[in-house]
Amino acid sequence: MSPRLHPVVPPGTDVGGYLVEERLGAGGFGAVYLARRGARSAALKLIPLWGLTAWAEREVAILLRLKHANLVRIRGHGQWPDEAPQSFFIVMDYVEGRRLDEWATEENPSAREVLRKVLGVARGLGAAHRAKVVHRDLKESNVVVRDADGEAVVVDFGAGGYESAPRITGGVLPPGTLEYRAPEAWRFQQEHGDAPGRAYQPGPSDDLYALGVVLYWLLTGSRPFQLDEAEGVEAVLNRAPRKPQALNPRVPDALGDVCMRLLAKVPEERPPDADSLCAELEGLLAQADEDWDVKLCDAHGVDTATTLAEAPQAVEDELAQWLKRRKARPRRGPRPPRGEGADDCVSNAAAIPFEPPPVARSKVLRVAAWMAPWMVLIVGGLVLARGLMPSAPHAEVAVETPPVAPAFAITSWAPGQEVATPWRPLEADEAAGPLDGASPLAAVAVPATHSKEKVSVKMMKDTGMLPQPETQRSRGTTIGKTLGLGVAACLSLACPSAEVRPTSAPEDCPPGAIEAMEQLGLFAPGLKRPLTTFDLNPEDARIINVREGTTTVRMVSTWGGMPPGTLFSGQLLVGPERVYGRLTTARTLDNERIPVCVQFVEAEDARIGLLKRELTSDSSSAIVYSSLTLKAVRRFE
Repeated sequence: MSPRLHPVVPPGTDVGGYLVEERLGAGGFGAVYLARRGARSAALKLIPLWGLTAWAEREVAILLRLKHANLVRIRGHGQWPDEAPQSFFIVMDYVEGRRLDEWATEENPSAREVLRKVLGVARGLGAAHRAKVVHRDLKESNVVVRDADGEAVVVDFGAGGYESAPRITGGVLPPGTLEYRAPEAWRFQQEHGDAPGRAYQPGPSDDLYALGVVLYWLLTGSRPFQLDEAEGVEAVLNRAPRKPQALNPRVPDALGDVCMRLLAKVPEERPPDADSLCAELEGLLAQADEDWDVKLCDAHGVDTATTLAEAPQAVEDELAQWLKRRKARPRRGPRPPRGEGADDCVSNAAAIPFEPPPVARSKVLRVAAWMAPWMVLIVGGLVLARGLMPSAPHAEVAVETPPVAPAFAITSWAPGQEVATPWRPLEADEAAGPLDGASPLAAVAVPATHSKEKVSVKMMKDTGMLPQPETQRSRGTTIGKTLGLGVAACLSLACPSAEVRPTSAPEDCPPGAIEAMEQLGLFAPGLKRPLTTFDLNPEDARIINVREGTTTVRMVSTWGGMPPGTLFSGQLLVGPERVYGRLTTARTLDNERIPVCVQFVEAEDARIGLLKRELTSDSSSAIVYSSLTLKAVRRFE
């Protein structure tokens, strides 16, 4: 992977008689630009000649075979510049519209609308399959809903294949996106491993399975399987996903059953071909009644928000039932301006992040006033008991002080904010929110003259052993401070201000990052995560102080196709208990820059984020181990 996979062409450049206007996006096989010749717009795809000439020629050969309203069409091709060519260009129709996933998220479609879009994709696949072409990477981002007529158009055949096409890749499986790969492809890989000369040949049924994954997401907001871990492949091979109508009761049974047949474990149980699927979908469309016009998901807005008044009183089993109902309702459509909507959740029917029910401020104050005297008495008794306990003046006890948080906290709720739940720390979720006022990174070794009032930690050489905290002569100071923090937390219950932090906005990966990571094998099931350290001096420091802002880490070991020594850069975020990283650029020792979408992972337990090793007075900084591992993700949540 190299910068040449994403050519940068300034606006106004003439490429094959087309004037470049703006860059539309980038993938694993090149970059796409909006270009114009006269009054007519076109999509101009630039593919570097070095190492990808065969892929460019294959894509041209595929597009020349395709002629259908639901498929992207080619206008011309050539090499650019004329003298000393560096790129192969393909000129295609510019399909003005939105990607299918964007359309679904913004429009919150009904079952009838989803059926029409899937029918359009199936018609396009039918035409491609009749021309002996297989897409091999069908997914929502490779389907565009055309603004002019609302038709779904299948685009990007860069990973496609056709009958008698020469083999290009050396792997067992061709390029593609893991979640959309059919069970028979995974089964072939398990049976043949890395046997030389053996290669899986996807067929039309592979495209139909991928269309089943697309339909499942359109109906439920979730994928049938997650393949970032090794057990994901086993699930694809041997477990049936939950029916879409079981996850979302608004899904018509007939459409949910079609989706399940597309996801069948063996090709023989799927529709025999795309044309048969089209006939079945057209029959469903003709029989659809008014129930098919109900929006599949709740909308974001005050009129559909769930309030505490809708929930039963806070009895444990009733609250659990309310939460269960809450999780079953995905939300899509336009979001109200921040502060107006009463609900701000993601559209994921299978696993919506927990949101506590709002609690009235008056109720908070009443509970706080009732609890505060009791907590003061309890804490006072513990302090008194500790003072009466005999102590050994010269005993040395190793203590590691984790961040202290109240065991139970009730907070008021406001729209657009995340609230620490009473029985679960906010950082129990895998993502942390970016905090305002981020400052540049400061990654330095913790001074050896660390204050004796805090638990000091040794800087250790890289011996392969985890660093151990320095011993303390007495635990009294630590326990006293801990209890003091507990008292402060309890008394803070009576404060009318809510203990909240700004909600972290989900963030898409950089253009081309997912495709690049797929080509490098960073999503491969069972892939060992790489050992990584913060890029700092001295390099042998094992405990460091990091500050919110830009950050850089250096990968020590190989990770998929990523070589050791690669630097990853992005943003570092400091949460109440953990430190998070959103890394978006990788730079190899050969100075190749690669777009990525990578998070920090704790080396010990693979949890997202790094656990703080000691309290600091500055909320925007944290003390952490310098060693960590990385995880490739498809979106920063």
